[in-house]
Amino acid sequence: MVLSLCSGIDSEIGWALDRLIRLCNNERFVLKEIPGLTEALFEWPFWYVKDGAHTLTGRSSLFALSRDEERWIRHALESMFVLRNSAINGPNAQELVGRRATQELILLSLHRLKPENDTNTEFLLCIIELLQAIASGSVLPPPDSHLFANPVPPLVDIAGTSQNRSLIIAAMTTLNLLFGNPPNMAHLTPDSPTLAAAIRYLPLVNDKPLVDTCLNYLYTHLSHPAMSKAFLLNPELPSTLRLLVLIILSEQVEETVSVDISGQVFTAPVEVEAMKEHVLSQEELDHLLPMPEPQRCFEWMKVMFELNPESEVTQVEFWNLYRDAFNPYSERRPQW
Repeated sequence: MVLSLCSGIDSEIGWALDRLIRLCNNERFVLKEIPGLTEALFEWPFWYVKDGAHTLTGRSSLFALSRDEERWIRHALESMFVLRNSAINGPNAQELVGRRATQELILLSLHRLKPENDTNTEFLLCIIELLQAIASGSVLPPPDSHLFANPVPPLVDIAGTSQNRSLIIAAMTTLNLLFGNPPNMAHLTPDSPTLAAAIRYLPLVNDKPLVDTCLNYLYTHLSHPAMSKAFLLNPELPSTLRLLVLIILSEQVEETVSVDISGQVFTAPVEVEAMKEHVLSQEELDHLLPMPEPQRCFEWMKVMFELNPESEVTQVEFWNLYRDAFNPYSERRPQW
């Protein structure tokens, strides 16, 4: 495959890159075990950054590119794809970190290429994701160093001004990884366009990958004491707090809780046994009529009622029973 990449024959180069694309996702794929492969993979990306992007993409806006030129651009993109995917594997990331060509390619790409067409956008996306793989342990040069030696300004510009969602997420994630290393926090600024972009995209709560990236960057940015103090004076502070509360509420898991508010239920019987009234016999009447009140009432109650804790008689019912029993004999002897 290395010989095919270095052959200069487009068909051989295409065959080798096609095979490497299939192999680079495997953990067993280690760059340093294939001598000369890493150098060969850098050849076409360097050509694209130094010459191809400016010459070919500018001409493609007016005239169609030749088949050979389209193949060269494809070789550059596929080479970057292999480097990006292989860097996910730890040994390959260490191999690329130790090469000066990696740093040069990343810096040249970030400072020279603009995401003004699909080819540049795809190439930059691979470059930024390659930087992600090696960013966690990287120490940046001082902020006052030469502009083209610092990857932060172009990343900040992409995160703050780009309209491409994938580039925004990639650039902001890379900045978060770089600033997660304490020596690199000197590159943070209170008026960073990335900070403004992270706040601007917070209302997009339905776009979880983008919002999570913004939240991670805000956490890293505001973890620096100086940036936290400066943010207290930021006019966006109240709206940012409201948005953060909204995000917290939107991520709450709703639980359905049922509370029994009813007490003990008493069911009335379908059939109620009617109370049987005792009818005074003639002998009982003859015994009660001569008695004076209230002795007659007391004796009448003893004859008429029996003790039953589950039954009751209202005062009206009691009076009606008593009246009906003795009213026919009222002329013979008054009840009162």
